[in-house]
Amino acid sequence: MKHAVLLLALLCLLVPALGCDKASPVAPTGSVLTISANPSKIGLTGSSTITVVGRKPDGNPLNPGTEIRLSTDRGTLSPSIVEVDSGGRATATLRGDGRSGAAKITAATADATVETTVQIGESAETKPVVLVSVNPSTIPVEGTATVTVIARNSDGSPVAAGQTVILTSSLGTLSPNRPTTRADGTATSTLDAGTQSGTATVTAIVGASDAATATVTIREAATDISVQANPRTLPRAGGEVTLTAVVTNSQGQPLQGAPVTFEASRGDLEFTGVVFTDTSGVATNKLTLEQQDLPAGVNQVTVEVSTPAGDGTLITDETTIEIQ
Repeated sequence: MKHAVLLLALLCLLVPALGCDKASPVAPTGSVLTISANPSKIGLTGSSTITVVGRKPDGNPLNPGTEIRLSTDRGTLSPSIVEVDSGGRATATLRGDGRSGAAKITAATADATVETTVQIGESAETKPVVLVSVNPSTIPVEGTATVTVIARNSDGSPVAAGQTVILTSSLGTLSPNRPTTRADGTATSTLDAGTQSGTATVTAIVGASDAATATVTIREAATDISVQANPRTLPRAGGEVTLTAVVTNSQGQPLQGAPVTFEASRGDLEFTGVVFTDTSGVATNKLTLEQQDLPAGVNQVTVEVSTPAGDGTLITDETTIEIQ
């Protein structure tokens, strides 16, 4: 029997494949684990080193080779089973899988469990806040507008200079469409309306921010305006005159929503600001003339109307009301 034991021992030394190796050591009851992640915040596809340290109840490191199981509810861990070194320490790597959120990493032995978290991507509390505005908010076809983006960190401070802003527009073109932030957290671009009218939605994103939007009304450009007065003559005692302005585009079609300004040499206009044309391209106003507005020697009252053309200049027309 003694010879058989010696033979078996000799075979274990010479032929390890026989399975005579000792089993991996097991963490004793009462062992304590600690876990940490560096860094604790990563990008959507970034990585973090997970470090686990195991101690026996007496405070000494776990025996080298003691296995610790690792798991995560987000991203991937490699390896998922680690063995501690002589200092009771073991590491693994967490990698983001494109999903944003807090990953909970768990390390466990037979009777000890410990957890830590790693933020993958930005959280609602840490992602930047973006505002976008367009000036002017109404432009003609082939006109331009300035797009301004303001990006702030979660604490209200400007984002760092050089951050890329992703800009898109449902109409027209943006130049540049990838501006970068300045030191004050702002960035600008130019929207070229192009030849299509409608409502353009401009969207801005910085890093992991939510999308910010602003709308711009793109109107067909006016090429002609005409005005008529009814009646064309008034007694010196005065009266009311209805003013009708018609705005058309380059195809001679009525232009809806065109801003029209009325100016009269005498009397009071019902609307002193801008009047927009209706679906027929018509804008109306009323001029009231009283006797004191028409002293002797005043034989005409002039009314001028204007609307902006596509190049920003004004298109005008005028009519006169005869005083008898």
